[in-house]
Amino acid sequence: MIAAAILLLLPSLQDDAQAGGWTLSRGTTWLRTGFMVQITNDRYFIDGRRIPYFFEGHNQTLAAFVDLRHGISDRLEAAVQLPFFSISFDDFAAERNTTGIGDLRVGLRYNVLPGPIVATLGATVKFPTGEFVNDAEIVPVGEGQYDFEITAEIARSLWPRPGYVTALIGYRWRAANKETGIHHGNEVLWSFEAGYGVASRITLKALVRGLHGLETTSFGLPLRSLERRIVYMEPGVMVELSPRRTLELSVPLSISGQNWPAGPVFNIGVFQTF
Repeated sequence: MIAAAILLLLPSLQDDAQAGGWTLSRGTTWLRTGFMVQITNDRYFIDGRRIPYFFEGHNQTLAAFVDLRHGISDRLEAAVQLPFFSISFDDFAAERNTTGIGDLRVGLRYNVLPGPIVATLGATVKFPTGEFVNDAEIVPVGEGQYDFEITAEIARSLWPRPGYVTALIGYRWRAANKETGIHHGNEVLWSFEAGYGVASRITLKALVRGLHGLETTSFGLPLRSLERRIVYMEPGVMVELSPRRTLELSVPLSISGQNWPAGPVFNIGVFQTF
């Protein structure tokens, strides 16, 4: 079950290319390069307890993400995200290492309410472009199946105060993995975020986000060991390097979960608008 256990880590590192309920103006392009790392010996067990991996397991994942968003109109934007993973999982039995391109995500977002309360609907497809090998001793960089996701977001600027609040609710349909016979359960996604400028070029933010997986089946039989759940508390800071370039640092801290890697994730990203 090593491969299945590592697959649970990939979504926890999948960075979110969206930015609240706001969409880009027509002709504007937004590019973000992000880097993430998680090193942990712990996981959330099937009953929600935080425990060490069996056999002194050690999980290390490095990831790089390229996110591209483009304003098709002032209310419609397209987004693409492509990750690259370097994953290792070591225990008494073996050392396992894999590197490669992960699963591609392509989406559209449409602003249905421009303000002062902003509302945006989104749809995303995840393509199984990352290599998936059905072998318990090989760490995959892809999940081996399609996902289809819809989201609804609301946001409000606190202008003239330099702050904002935003919330998201979403639902993800997960197709069956034809190689394993496993049909990962659909998932409910949610997040709440607030940010406030504390200096002319520095904004502090706080984000709480979660994922709640529904029943997973293997050849039609329930498989509780792969039903996943996670809640993160994520503090962060954004530093404006120039009018079109921003540096962002954040640390998602896992506070509860089920069948999911435990511990902090360290993120750094630079985004640029054109």
